Amino acid sequence: MARLMARNVVVITGTPGTGKTTIAKQLAMAIDAEYLSLTQYVKKHRLYRGLDRQRRTKIVDLARTRRSLKGVLLGVKGFVVVDSHVSEAIVPAHLAKLVIVLRCHPKTLEARLRAKKWAANKIRENVLAEILDSCLMAAVGYYGERKVMQIDTSQKSVRKCLALAKSALIGKRPMRRVKVDWLTRIEKEGLLDRYLK
Repeated sequence: MARLMARNVVVITGTPGTGKTTIAKQLAMAIDAEYLSLTQYVKKHRLYRGLDRQRRTKIVDLARTRRSLKGVLLGVKGFVVVDSHVSEAIVPAHLAKLVIVLRCHPKTLEARLRAKKWAANKIRENVLAEILDSCLMAAVGYYGERKVMQIDTSQKSVRKCLALAKSALIGKRPMRRVKVDWLTRIEKEGLLDRYLK
């Protein structure tokens, strides 16, 4: 029965600093959908299984969160835009219509995270995750390549990012497959040692 109500969720994921919250909120308004911050949802319902002392963060209980969220998502009549960097393992795959992985040039991402006053080790960890396509690989592995698109937010305006997302969602024209390869790009730019030493 649940599968009859499938494909009402748009997942916005990506490394912290790529613009997930801004894009997700704007997209939800643009398509008259509900906005759901997975971080806030997990916090509100205390869906943790422990503490990562090294990173000083709580560890999300993926199984409990998936079960809890599935009931909420199936109860929504229209679209829901889910914003989170861990949503690729939590939103049931059959409910996702589109998964947008936001990408950002490592140098730009580093600057954004510095502006947020993040600790150097957290900046390095997230920039490396972006270079190594961590969010993209997780999303493709869970949802399948056909549902996943990438948008490079490095130099695009929010308006342009929204236009790309809406175009893919409405499906008036084929989804433009953007391939982001930061390793090759930063090597050409002479930045490889800076991030991978």
